[in-house]
Amino acid sequence: MRTVPEKCEDSNTVASFCDCISGEEGVDAAAKGFCKRAADKSNSVTGDDLAELKKALNDMEESDLDEGCCEC
Repeated sequence: MRTVPEKCEDSNTVASFCDCISGEEGVDAAAKGFCKRAADKSNSVTGDDLAELKKALNDMEESDLDEGCCEC
């Protein structure tokens, strides 16, 4: 299952990533929560945080693919 639309994967800034996923369906709750935190000016969200989020979401997608595969 896709956690983030493919078109958003190349977004390298927090603002562009959050703009890209805004209004998209099927976006993982962690990505939505990340953007909610980024929108709250009291929280400091960095590009490094975005990189970690994208890596975690990618890992989730890969593990979903592994679970759907079986050797019979």
